[in-house]
Amino acid sequence: MTEGAHNSMSELHRRWTDLENECNLLEGAIGIARSAGADVRLLRDRQARLLLEISAVVAQIRDAPAATLADYLALLDVAIEHETDLSIDMACYGPSDFPMFTRLLRGLARLVPEFEFNSLRRSLSSPGQFEQLMSEGEDPNSVARGRHS
Repeated sequence: MTEGAHNSMSELHRRWTDLENECNLLEGAIGIARSAGADVRLLRDRQARLLLEISAVVAQIRDAPAATLADYLALLDVAIEHETDLSIDMACYGPSDFPMFTRLLRGLARLVPEFEFNSLRRSLSSPGQFEQLMSEGEDPNSVARGRHS
């Protein structure tokens, strides 16, 4: 399944991202296969194995030490996916219904631009939806200064 608890938070997050992305693609393939009348048992078996592996990685992430801002961002990304419905709610209602979370996520994305919120990117899949969430109207330094522009 997974390597063990000695993996760094970034390695665990990368593994989680890969597994979640594969599971998402597999879910789409199952839908297409089912609508074509195909037998989806093998796909469902693979999906079940993926979900078990995702659960194991999430447990490791939950217990892994976090020391850097990137570590805490990885933890937040996994929590958004596994402990809240935030990404789905944002996809349904839009970022404007979540002004504090939107501000927080934008500020964090600006502080660590190489970090990608995989949970949000998957849920906010309409063209431009994720980019809109991460780019609108806030001074990049306002989160660090503790005030909103």
